[in-house]
Amino acid sequence: MIFYKFIDETHDHKKEHIAAYEILSYGLKKLYGITEYDIERGEHGKPYLPLHPEINFNISHCRGLAICGFSGGSIGVDAELIRDFDPKVMDRVFSDEEKNFVLSSEEKNRDFFRIWTLKEAYGKYLGTGLLSVINGSSFFFEKDKPFCRGAEDLVFTQKILNKKWVVSACAYDPKNDLVSIESSFVF
Repeated sequence: MIFYKFIDETHDHKKEHIAAYEILSYGLKKLYGITEYDIERGEHGKPYLPLHPEINFNISHCRGLAICGFSGGSIGVDAELIRDFDPKVMDRVFSDEEKNFVLSSEEKNRDFFRIWTLKEAYGKYLGTGLLSVINGSSFFFEKDKPFCRGAEDLVFTQKILNKKWVVSACAYDPKNDLVSIESSFVF
């Protein structure tokens, strides 16, 4: 399940960070009845709950939006405001397939961030970050559903909120509870 909260768009990093952790607290209470918890970080900075290793979550925030995702297995989430992108970034991070997808699109900015957030979510799922998924992974869409070559056993999902933000999630969950993720964006 992914919870989100719209916040003012002043791009106050501190407000965005606070909102993301408010959503984490909200989700922990709503889903698990947990009101007190400690957070630690893994080797590459991925947060986890040392007293509740069975709870998998991930947070993200950007200008105007904060999100937190929960899953029965590992999860990575990312959110980005759709804006102009730097083609040089695409050249360094995207596969040729992904670049062609963006460059042939009528909505280049939106589709750049569709790919970008999927890559970020995948890197956060792995707990190693974006750089670990640049080589060897390539995202594509079948009937608007995202897939990743090299990670066929994972579930990827994506939602565009208010035609302004792209939210993506990556998870492996044997229960496959992410199938309903698109209808569970609430807060």
